[in-house]
Amino acid sequence: MGRSLLRILAGLGLAAAVVLAALPAGAGLWRLAVRDVATAAGERVLLSEIAEPQGDFPADAWATLGATPLWYAPETVGRQAVIPSAKVLEGLRYYLRDAPVEFSLPTQLTLGRGGRVVAAPALRTMAVETLTPKVSALGDEARLVSVTAPDHLFVDDQATVGIDVSEITPGKTAFRYVVTGPGARILQQVPAEAVVEHVARVPVAIKSILPKDGAAVEQIAFVYERRNMAGIKGRVFDPANGQWRARRGVGPGQIIMADDMEQMPLILRGDQVKLIYEGRKVRLTMLAEAVTDGAPGGKITVKNSKNSKEITGVVRDNTTVVIQ
Repeated sequence: MGRSLLRILAGLGLAAAVVLAALPAGAGLWRLAVRDVATAAGERVLLSEIAEPQGDFPADAWATLGATPLWYAPETVGRQAVIPSAKVLEGLRYYLRDAPVEFSLPTQLTLGRGGRVVAAPALRTMAVETLTPKVSALGDEARLVSVTAPDHLFVDDQATVGIDVSEITPGKTAFRYVVTGPGARILQQVPAEAVVEHVARVPVAIKSILPKDGAAVEQIAFVYERRNMAGIKGRVFDPANGQWRARRGVGPGQIIMADDMEQMPLILRGDQVKLIYEGRKVRLTMLAEAVTDGAPGGKITVKNSKNSKEITGVVRDNTTVVIQ
């Protein structure tokens, strides 16, 4: 038997003796809970790296027993190994055979070499702290319902973990856990998902609104309702004090979106208008007919009443088009 093995066995005997000495007469076995994921700093796994004491385990006894070397860790730093529960128990019984302890075991132990483990609760907390202010910006009735998180992440000691999200929308929102190393180098990206609930007061069509229909401005064709905004993309229509008409049709019961509406034109196709040409030294006025609709300050095409020539101008008011 080699000297190194003799030293290990001698150390195990000492650890067991310390634990036995600390155990009160007639007391039951002390309990150790084995983690489902852990890392080993050195060549051999230490008991304290994969387990933690439960109940009234004496601190001095655990300090000694926890330093017990177990089996060999993965050879390569950054690599992981998955060990079934039966193999973990077999190893613990071998290395701690004289210690008065019993074990609570996971179904398997995922063991890494070097670095550290960021567990699911920490990852979930990180996501909630990052996403909650962004969700609040949606409105008073927006709330973060849930977030998904990996069971764990193995990261280097110098690495940082952050949250990357492009946009928060009601319903399901995708985001990523990003592991960054020295020099802002991205080492790992893990996709995740959040569920956001947002109830808002929005305009809803109570009858069909047809393209070019200006009735909506009089609030004849829509009412305000509280709606769950999950799956609703884009900006909701806000009539404010403007005058609007439908750019495209909106069916009964549908939320009216900003893209569905356009500003109500001052001049409609077929209207007779005054066409004014304003040059540096010349100002001409003539009659024309609108070929297209025109909003305030917007471009419009008109047709000269005399020669039917089409000209593009700018709408000044509901009867005047200007060419400069």
